[in-house]
Amino acid sequence: MHTFNLRSATLIAIVFSLSACERKPEATATPQAAAPGVERPALWSIEVMSGDKAVSRVDICADGALRAGFARPAPEVDGKPCVRVKGGDREDGTYSALCRADDQLYRVGAVTTGDPASDFSVQMAATRQDRKGPKYEQVRRYRRLGPCPSGWHIGDSAAPGAKELLDTITDKRRPMPAAGG
Repeated sequence: MHTFNLRSATLIAIVFSLSACERKPEATATPQAAAPGVERPALWSIEVMSGDKAVSRVDICADGALRAGFARPAPEVDGKPCVRVKGGDREDGTYSALCRADDQLYRVGAVTTGDPASDFSVQMAATRQDRKGPKYEQVRRYRRLGPCPSGWHIGDSAAPGAKELLDTITDKRRPMPAAGG
């Protein structure tokens, strides 16, 4: 039996956007003032929805590069990435791609609704192309909460009330910074 996880391409977007720059940890700290024309990082809530209720939530400090990955599903089959072989973003706010995992092709799609600058939902689905497997679906709601908290870096994430932050770039945990510093 295969297990299938449908997740946002956030981590992939972070790795590509930050590794190319070889940013040092100090450079990923949330700036106090953004340069003109540069989007300031913001704290975003990501909720997995079941109907109109959230069943899980994580907050993440995201810049524009990381946010661009919110609407691109990056599925995994049995813990292995489903590697995109064809397709991608479309101009109409949809995403459609073919990916391959364990010698099987999957059709992956997403439709984004709402305001991508502040509050939007992404309905994601993945279907095995031989139609022998189940269809996987997930809806995520993304809401901009405001500036990243003091001490949070781009890519830091945590569930509400957590005592630790997860650095999604290095996959390392560290204690939650004290409020106000």
